[in-house]
Amino acid sequence: MQESARRGQWMPGREAPDVELVQETRGAEPPLPRRRRRRGVALPVFSLLLFTGLLYAAWELISLAHVVPDFILPTPLQMAQDFGLELSRGDLLANAGVTLQEALGGFALAGVVAGVLGYAIARLRPLEVLVAPFIAASQAIPVVAVAPIIILLLGAGLLPKVLIGAVVVVFPLLITVVTGLRGVGRDYHDVARVFGASRLQTLLLVELPLAAPTLLSGLKLGLTLSIMGAVVGEFVAADSGLGFMISNAVGNFEVSTRYVALIALAIFSIALFGLVTLLERILLRWQDV
Repeated sequence: MQESARRGQWMPGREAPDVELVQETRGAEPPLPRRRRRRGVALPVFSLLLFTGLLYAAWELISLAHVVPDFILPTPLQMAQDFGLELSRGDLLANAGVTLQEALGGFALAGVVAGVLGYAIARLRPLEVLVAPFIAASQAIPVVAVAPIIILLLGAGLLPKVLIGAVVVVFPLLITVVTGLRGVGRDYHDVARVFGASRLQTLLLVELPLAAPTLLSGLKLGLTLSIMGAVVGEFVAADSGLGFMISNAVGNFEVSTRYVALIALAIFSIALFGLVTLLERILLRWQDV
C-alpha cells in the first residue's frame, strides 16, 4: 500500500486527495532544514556585526566627549593605525602565534585529563566521592598564585604555560564530561548491551553522540578559558606572547600596544568560539532531521 501511494496510484479505501497530500508534504520537507541552516549562519554573523558596531559607536562617543583622556583610551582611528602598524612589523602575529600554541596545548592536555577522569567518575560513583575534595580544593586556589610556583619548578619555556592553561581549563571540562555522560539515559545502555556492544562501542556509538551537545558547550568554554590561562602564564614569566606584550606595554607606558594586544585576544576568542559553533552545527545536523 505504501509503495502504491509513493507511485501516486489510487487504492481502495484511500482517497486520491490523501495521495496528493502525501506528495505535497514530501515535496515541502527539504526546504525546512535549509532555512534553519541559513538562519543558523545569519544570526551569529548579525550578532557579531551588531556587537562590533555598538562597541565602535560607544568608543567613538567616549572619545568625542573627552570623557577619558587620549593617553588612557586612544581613539578608534588611532587604534586602527597602531593595529595595522603592529601587523606590518610582524610582532603581533609572532606573539599571537606563541599565545595560540600555549592555549591549544593547555586545552589539549586538559581535554585528555578531563576525558579520562570524567569517564571514570561518570561510571564509578565511589570515585566521585574520593576525588571531589581534591577538585574543590584545587578550585579554591587562584591560578595567579599557582603560576609562579609552576614557573619556578619548570622554568619559563613552553611547558609551564601549557600546564597553567590546563589548570584553568581542566575543571570546567571535567564537569562537562561528567554531566554529559550521566545525561545519557539508562535505556540506551540497556539497548546497547542487548545488541552485544562492548564498552568502547557503547562510548563511541551511544554515549558520545548523545552527550555531544553538552560536550561541545564545554568545548566552547574551555577554548576561551585556555587563552586566559596562557596569558596568565605569560604575565608571570615570558619573553613572547600577547600577555608579554601587555605586561611590557604597561611597564613602558605604551597604551596603544596594550589595547592592540587586548583586541587580538578578543579576536582569538571570537574566532575559536565561532569555529566550535560551526563544528557543533555540522556534528549535530542529525537533530534537525
